[in-house]
Amino acid sequence: MLVLVLARTLGPRGWMDLPSRRKAHGNPVPRIGGLALLLALLVARATGGLHLGLSFLEWSVVAGMGVLGVMDDRFNLRARWKALAGLLVAIPLATAHTLELLRSGRDVTLFGFDIPDHGFVFFPLLMLWYWGIPQAFNLIDGLNGLSLGFSCLLLGALSLGPGALLGAGSAPLWGALIALLLLNYPKARHFMGDAGSLALGCLFAILVMDRALPVHRGLGLWLMAYPILDVTTVVAIRKYCGRPLGQADRSHLHHWLLERFGGRAWLVTPVLLGLAALPMTRDLPWPHARTISLLGFGALVLLATRVFIDKAILNPSSAFVPRKEPRHAFLNEPSGTHQQAS
Repeated sequence: MLVLVLARTLGPRGWMDLPSRRKAHGNPVPRIGGLALLLALLVARATGGLHLGLSFLEWSVVAGMGVLGVMDDRFNLRARWKALAGLLVAIPLATAHTLELLRSGRDVTLFGFDIPDHGFVFFPLLMLWYWGIPQAFNLIDGLNGLSLGFSCLLLGALSLGPGALLGAGSAPLWGALIALLLLNYPKARHFMGDAGSLALGCLFAILVMDRALPVHRGLGLWLMAYPILDVTTVVAIRKYCGRPLGQADRSHLHHWLLERFGGRAWLVTPVLLGLAALPMTRDLPWPHARTISLLGFGALVLLATRVFIDKAILNPSSAFVPRKEPRHAFLNEPSGTHQQAS
């Protein structure tokens, strides 16, 4: 209901994603799904219906990332300023969690190696995590249902994991994600926009760190394997081809699969989500869960390698897209979610 109300009230007032040469949707689509999600979560938290165990600071950072996304959805902020603002928002959270880790004496690993127990090591890693994961959510949010579906997978992994990492208090989050997913896939009645992708990315970066780290010291990398590998691939392709990191292109994993599947976005989304779900089984109480997670991670690595070879070495022009329209035409060129043309 909130999505429909916002679509009718805000959509015609600058919150509409219009078709352009880089997008496949033929009709204008309201870009208000993320704003609806952010408002719903904050109201559920204020009324006591949502219990995720987050502190006031953590909720403030999630809200801050969401507000940054709202500004970008409405005014199409420059990529470098949006990245800098996201970094500034992540600083207090990284600082607080660095102090918590030092006080707890908890061991942390990265790719199987123990990380030195020192603030000068924890702080930059946490900064990278709390800045990078929201940006990664924003970057994978390029097909209908992809970011929302991945969020549902994460929530399921955190709910099913050992120790009941998330309980009944996450029900409002489940409801919001499923409702938005049904309105976004396979046909989009709304787009999430940066408000949704940045807020969800920040929320799950915190939940994974708070809930998964005590259970498995390296579980966060298995849960976030898909967005981490996707962003790594994109950065590697752009650096190899000498393109600016902030310049949009078609070098994501979903772009490559979209080309191979003949533009059938409705099919690419479940295929990618299926691959993304496999590494998440790492600590689930299932037979052969670790083997499944390892095979899934390997499949994602092979896919990322193939995309790099095709987009950076064999056919680099296939990743190129024309530059955006002039910035005064921001209604035609939002930086939030959309299904790009194949």
